[in-house]
Amino acid sequence: MPKVAIIVRTKDRPLFLRRALANIAEQTYTDYTVAVVNDGGDCKVVEQLVAEAQGLREVQVIHSGSSKGMEAASNLGIKATESTYIAIHDDDDLWEPTFLETTVAALEETDGQIVTVRTDEYFERITDQGTLEFIESRPFWGSLNDITIQDLMRINRAVPISILYRRSLHEELGYYDESLPVTGDWEFNIRVASRYPVHFIDQNLAHWSKRPQADGSNANSIHAGQILHDIFDGQVRARAIREDLSQQGRLGSYLFQAHLANQVDGRVGHNIDLTNRVLDELAAINSKLDRLEEITRTTTEQLNRIERALSLKSRLARLVKGTR
Repeated sequence: MPKVAIIVRTKDRPLFLRRALANIAEQTYTDYTVAVVNDGGDCKVVEQLVAEAQGLREVQVIHSGSSKGMEAASNLGIKATESTYIAIHDDDDLWEPTFLETTVAALEETDGQIVTVRTDEYFERITDQGTLEFIESRPFWGSLNDITIQDLMRINRAVPISILYRRSLHEELGYYDESLPVTGDWEFNIRVASRYPVHFIDQNLAHWSKRPQADGSNANSIHAGQILHDIFDGQVRARAIREDLSQQGRLGSYLFQAHLANQVDGRVGHNIDLTNRVLDELAAINSKLDRLEEITRTTTEQLNRIERALSLKSRLARLVKGTR
């Protein structure tokens, strides 16, 4: 069987690392090697957790003296292993037991380069007792039935836990970009998808863990660093445009796309203005209706008083007439 190198990136998160190692040990496909990359965390804790892990086929620990970031951690693990395939298993994410068996089979049967599976967003929280509690799960891009280069150009549609790919891609396209503290997996996915199709398996075999309320080392990187993601998303795009322009690219196509984007923004802004005007009109109408309702209530009360007064007058008239 072709071997898979599983790269586990971790830093000072023993609760998650223990679970990740147990999760890997549940895989039905067993021809793998695990590289746990400790990105500047406590070495003794990582060594102890690996020593205590049960059922792992082959595992090594790589310590980085200081934190060098997620992409550098991936590269360290990749370069320290030998395999046909590579999978990135972050310490807080999860696989179904048949993830490796299914994805390896898909690439072997199709001679493909990269495969991804349907994934869900796995929401959880850390309890006061220091345990992990599942909250709910939602499909991640659940409407997709395929992942194409045009999809990836817009936004990343495949997170690391959902992907298996051939090691030879690094020989052809290079390693993860260590200058990117975030979005490095997306940038690599684009490089791959620009050359090869991304095979998609419509089975929910991966779980992307999220903890919106967590902070510090226990937080999920997307929630904890959304501003960074936006910044480096823009930098990746800007660099690609500069590279294209430096290789006989033309400004015309980019200016035209920017023009279309401006038109879309203008339409959206116009629709927002119209919506606000409609809301203002509705608010004015609602205010008038409230005023009319108040007038109607006041008028009704006045009519009721008049009716009671007339009724009293009528009774008094009958009483006076009866006494004569």
